[in-house]
Amino acid sequence: MRAYQLTGTGPAPTPGPTPAPTLLSQGRPATASSVEAAGFEPGRAVDGSSGTRWASAEGADPQWLRVDLGAPAALARVRLDWEAAHARAYRIQGSPDGAAWTDLHSTTTGDGGTDEVTVTGTARYVRVLGTQRGTPYGYSLWEFKVYGTPAAAAP
Repeated sequence: MRAYQLTGTGPAPTPGPTPAPTLLSQGRPATASSVEAAGFEPGRAVDGSSGTRWASAEGADPQWLRVDLGAPAALARVRLDWEAAHARAYRIQGSPDGAAWTDLHSTTTGDGGTDEVTVTGTARYVRVLGTQRGTPYGYSLWEFKVYGTPAAAAP
């Protein structure tokens, strides 16, 4: 019987599939620059219910809503489900510490409804920063959904 030794001349192994982005923001702690009134707290935009919402104080720019993902994550996309009080201009920003922010996306042509935005970067905190209102009211989001892969699981 002959013994053979395998050498590294064959094809290199291929990496496994990249994990699909998962919803990271649901149920996570959320804070905001302001709240219109009781019943419109920041956590209502990340509670998974399309019947509850966050609403900022009326008539002031800028305003923001921030979610703490709990750990750094490789971000893939953000979904904003606006109530009628939407942003005409806004930025989606990421931060490792909740203090220093990096723009991941910006627009000056927001028209309300649902915005699906592809983003890239790694962050623990993600916020939407409204800089110009689309109505005379404040800003209001039914849902603020952040999708990605926890950094420890990223390839």
